[in-house]
Parts: sequence; C-alpha cells; structure tokens
Amino acid sequence: MKFYIKQKVFSLKDNFSVYNDSENTVYTVEGKFFSLKNKLTLKTPSGEDVLYSEKKVFSLRPTYFIYDLNGTQIAKIRQRFSFRPKFDVSIYHDSLTVQGSLFAHSFTVESERGIEASVTKKIISFGDSYEIDIQAPDNQEIYLFLVIVLDQVLHEQQNKRNH
Repeated sequence: MKFYIKQKVFSLKDNFSVYNDSENTVYTVEGKFFSLKNKLTLKTPSGEDVLYSEKKVFSLRPTYFIYDLNGTQIAKIRQRFSFRPKFDVSIYHDSLTVQGSLFAHSFTVESERGIEASVTKKIISFGDSYEIDIQAPDNQEIYLFLVIVLDQVLHEQQNKRNH
C-alpha cells in the first residue's frame, strides 16, 4: 500500500501530513515547539493521538523511541555508525534494519521476512516529501511514523554539520 508524507514548510514546529493513494489525509504529525526530546505525535485527521516519539537526549548515536498512548515503548530506532544512513529498529521485539542510499533519498525497511517497506524522497520539492510503499500492513502506522523520525535524525545531523 502506498502513502505520501509531506512536510509543512511555514511552521514554527515540525508538521507533516500523511496521505493515501486517493490523496486523502490519513494522519498528521505535530512536533513540540522547542522540545529537548524532539517529541512528535502521530494523530488521526480528527486530531486524536495515535503514537508519539521521543529522542534519547544523552546518547552517542541518535536514538528515538516510539510509544503507544499508554506510554508503552513499541519501537526503538538507533542509528548505526556507517558511511550511508543505516538504522537498527526494533518493533514489538522484531528486529529490522533500515538502509539508506548514499544521499539518503531512498530507504528500505528489512526484516528476516524480506523488505517490509520502501521509502523514496522527492528530490525537487518544497519541504520534504516522501513516497512510502508498505508491504506489511500490520505495522502501517509505525512504518509511517518511522519515516518521519528518520527525517528528524537526518535533519539534526545536517544542522550539526552546518554549524
């Protein structure tokens, strides 16, 4: 199933919209303004919270956690030391690897079963835009949210290099 994520450009905090094939908004993501833990919340179109993520503040490698509404950790995302973008992800104790292309314009999410999702970033776009093809519909919300967390990690690294 294909989805599209578009970042809203003119906003003081991180805001994204997630669309399905029919161009209907299926989720939105809102970031907290000046959040030390870079908290993001996945919401339904009616504004109900679904999941949230937080960054581990003191860590050698960028590490994020995704939680359900009860505060139970359901995913951990940790960047590997690598020339290309590469992440170790655990979702409900299932181990996955996210591997990116050299310039981080495409990613694959792989498990023991094979490719679970593929992500392509649009190169020419006003704000970040992604196309996500999810093979495993069981964790659809988590995979969509994962793309936005990866976007946050990559932007943080880019900002560090520019300063």
